[in-house]
Amino acid sequence: MNARRPWAVVLAAVLLAACGEKAAPTPIAHDAYVWQRRWQPALAAALRDAADLVGAWRILAAEVDRQGRWQPIAVDRAAIAASHRPAIPVVRIAAPLATLDRAALMADLLALRGDWPTSTTLEIDHDCGTRQLADYARFLVTLRRALPSGQRLSLTVLPDWLGARELDGLLATVDEAVLQVHSLDKPAYRLFDAASARAWTAGLARRTDKPFRVALPNYGSRLVLDGRGRIAAVESEVPWAAERVGEVPREGRELFAAPASVSAFLRWLEKNAPRHLAGVVWFRLPLAGDQRAWTPATWRAVITHREKPVRLTGELQPGDRPGQQVVVLQNQGAMDGPLPAALIVKAPCRGIAGTNGYVLERESDDSVFLRSQQALLRAGDQVIVGLVECSSGSGRVQIDE
Repeated sequence: MNARRPWAVVLAAVLLAACGEKAAPTPIAHDAYVWQRRWQPALAAALRDAADLVGAWRILAAEVDRQGRWQPIAVDRAAIAASHRPAIPVVRIAAPLATLDRAALMADLLALRGDWPTSTTLEIDHDCGTRQLADYARFLVTLRRALPSGQRLSLTVLPDWLGARELDGLLATVDEAVLQVHSLDKPAYRLFDAASARAWTAGLARRTDKPFRVALPNYGSRLVLDGRGRIAAVESEVPWAAERVGEVPREGRELFAAPASVSAFLRWLEKNAPRHLAGVVWFRLPLAGDQRAWTPATWRAVITHREKPVRLTGELQPGDRPGQQVVVLQNQGAMDGPLPAALIVKAPCRGIAGTNGYVLERESDDSVFLRSQQALLRAGDQVIVGLVECSSGSGRVQIDE
């Protein structure tokens, strides 16, 4: 009996260690939306450079605009073929189905399907209200009957739909769903919230027995506000333009999906993959010069678990007038990151004005430039946050995260 006790202790220790060992993360399949309406050389290069990250491209192939007009996209088929990745055509329907000529729409969809002979899936992106879900389901039933045998049908799903009884009927019409967990969240005015994304993902997993994917954001948008503070437009694919010191700030609000927040949600998915999760789809494929998306290097780092710390520095540079300097914030690292909470310019420099999301406040002898709104500073970029009065070389900048 005594001789066996050491082995029993060892066995117990091994079992305890095994019980305490965390489950290995589940590899997640990655697709990416190619949502650009103009195919330029930079887009072809992005497909080539990112092909090793994705399983398939989901390409905006046509759009029904708000006036009900069918708008085909001139897609570069040679660039897609050169990437050696399959492509799934996506049709965006922006107008209410009730306002459309459904026979004409059906004919356009079938014609488009014929233009993509190697694709086995067609995806529909239609953000309708919950009251229209039953009608949307009837439309998809008709579309499915008209599609060739074996053709798979996919659709995007909004979080608002998860509480609707009609969602079950809608999901029954398709082979796959893509849950959109990024959108304009009012009144918080944010594009992505990890806690909400986890709840929505779990909610869809309870509602479907079919494969589904989660659409993740790697982009930013700017809300354009009218004179009453209401949203007049949302800009997502136009260049971000910094304000110069002294300019009247443009009425608007910059929104973005922070890489650290999205990365944390992705890690959660890998460790807690719900049933039927088939992968994620990134919105959208980032280009080298796209100022409203993460840099391609940041996107790659998040997917491959190779994130690095953000490296922000502040410095004073000569201004346009003698005795004045501009406060410059730089991202010298390899990862995009949010603007810091404050930049403090030490005395004897004296602050004059803030800009580009920063406002000037004074604290004792130092000048404090406080962040008034969130924004993302891409790796390798810099932005002017204010203007100070002092001679060259007489002040220094401290960053408060």
